[in-house]
Amino acid sequence: MIVRAESCAPPLFYYAYGLTLGSDLPLPELFTSPRTVHHTRPDILVTVGSRHGPHPSPITPFLTRRSASGGVWMQHARTEDGYLLRFPDYADFYVAADGRTVAIQASEGTSEDTLRHFLLDQVLPPVLTLHGQQAIHATAVLTQAGVCAFTGPAGTGKSTLAASFQFAGIPLISDDCLILEPQPDRVVARPAYPGLRLLDDALEALCAADCTTLPVAQYTSKRRPVLEPSGPGFPAGQYPLARIYCLSREDCGDEGAAARERIEPVSQQEAFLELLRSTFTLDSEDRGVMLRQFRWLDQVASLVLVRRLHVPSRFEALASVRDSILADLGSP
Repeated sequence: MIVRAESCAPPLFYYAYGLTLGSDLPLPELFTSPRTVHHTRPDILVTVGSRHGPHPSPITPFLTRRSASGGVWMQHARTEDGYLLRFPDYADFYVAADGRTVAIQASEGTSEDTLRHFLLDQVLPPVLTLHGQQAIHATAVLTQAGVCAFTGPAGTGKSTLAASFQFAGIPLISDDCLILEPQPDRVVARPAYPGLRLLDDALEALCAADCTTLPVAQYTSKRRPVLEPSGPGFPAGQYPLARIYCLSREDCGDEGAAARERIEPVSQQEAFLELLRSTFTLDSEDRGVMLRQFRWLDQVASLVLVRRLHVPSRFEALASVRDSILADLGSP
């Protein structure tokens, strides 16, 4: 059952992406924030209600993203006091211009796990720009050499590779959204929240038989392995970014069993373009925001080594891929 915005109960407080969230929608994926005094204002306040009527109101979007089948998946539009992020069959997310409030209007039949997924993984990443933060669409782990980030198109195995590190004892710090902050001589990365989203074949290959998983959303078969957000294993703070790997999946045919991973250098110009394709943008028509984002990307590309990583599309290769990455991290 969805918690309604008209409830008198005070919001629960959580921590993700370096921000405090107050939400009347329970968010079990997140750390509970120590900032629990209810009159203290969180960085972002999330409320949940229902859409009025059977169909959402018409909008004029300035950004439309489509699903693999060609249907409208998500739309961005401006409102009088901010932005609307619409998932047509499921919910509208109204974001204030300062990013301090997110009001959800859910369609009838939209599950809570679907709303949580949209909020955590689709809405908050672009909203971070309203809080002065910049992030790339990347999965990342924390190694002894620093943070190692993986970018690439959907389906290249970013989450699967990060999961293989996590279950080998090298902790995950983000799945899909990594906040980066350039400093004079380095870039630091900030953990997002302890979440992974994996398909059944990856879960079967990587997780123990008794691994507890939860559904991601009603429209996908992906599931979340429970990583115990309150446990000691999830890093906090910020850490130096050591490498960014742009993933390319190598399909193994009948003779592909001997295919191995390859790591190749990437020029600074290529790195900039790869990172540009991996950015989160709330309003691509805001020239000031886009200029700041370009300057930020140029700093990241100039301070961090970026490599291209060709990964065989078989789970048996993951251990070798991890070894190659760790060896590369140890080289200049």
